Amino acid sequence: MASPIYNSIWLAGGLAAALLWSCLADAGIVIQGSRVVYPAKDREVTVKMSNVSDQPSLVQAWVDKGNEKLTADKADGPFLITPPIARVEAKKGQALRLIYTGDDAASKKQETVFWLNVLDVPPMPKDKDANFLQVAVRSRLKIFYRPEGLPGTPADAAKGLHWSVAPSGAGYVLRVKNDAAYHVSLVTVQLVANGQTHTAKAEDLPLITPNSSVDIPLRTLTGQSVVGAKVDYQWVSDYGSLNKQEAAL
Repeated sequence: MASPIYNSIWLAGGLAAALLWSCLADAGIVIQGSRVVYPAKDREVTVKMSNVSDQPSLVQAWVDKGNEKLTADKADGPFLITPPIARVEAKKGQALRLIYTGDDAASKKQETVFWLNVLDVPPMPKDKDANFLQVAVRSRLKIFYRPEGLPGTPADAAKGLHWSVAPSGAGYVLRVKNDAAYHVSLVTVQLVANGQTHTAKAEDLPLITPNSSVDIPLRTLTGQSVVGAKVDYQWVSDYGSLNKQEAAL
């Protein structure tokens, strides 16, 4: 496997202590979509990207199982990517072909998540003597590997979440249970109870894995009495769109 071109952020040139520079090289690779769905029945899946900048970029891609610290030479995802390294000209596009290699990393009874890494390295400035900041930007997208014959749909999973309030330490949490074989990505969560709205922080909203439960902290909730309460939440579809949902406790 190809060795890494750069780390996620690479600083070069004669930077002063205050990080003053005369040239800033910006990344310009845009990936189509915010996630990748890989049906097990497909031989391959294509991910499209385009270079929206006025200069070429060098792109390296690899897949891991969830360890964001892994570089391309140590990538452990069961996918072959073609091309693993590509030069994308200014205002041009490039397609990445992802081919599942068929190892035992993925479950046959539920979705498995892998991560696609796309490292965008802008070119060096033409003026070699100029001070500059070179930034290589890495994007990470979820790959949902989806076996055939799973019951229900991803939308059913998101709409069918089970919610409850439970004590946790000195406070309370909103417990969400996913009984489906699909992952559910939550974007916003609000508990409306006793005339008050309790909003979960974005950093407390995890990806809910199949057949699991997750506790979401509600820092403003001081009591467990939530008779007649409801939960308003947003979830992300396969196409990256946001969908609003309401559920009673």
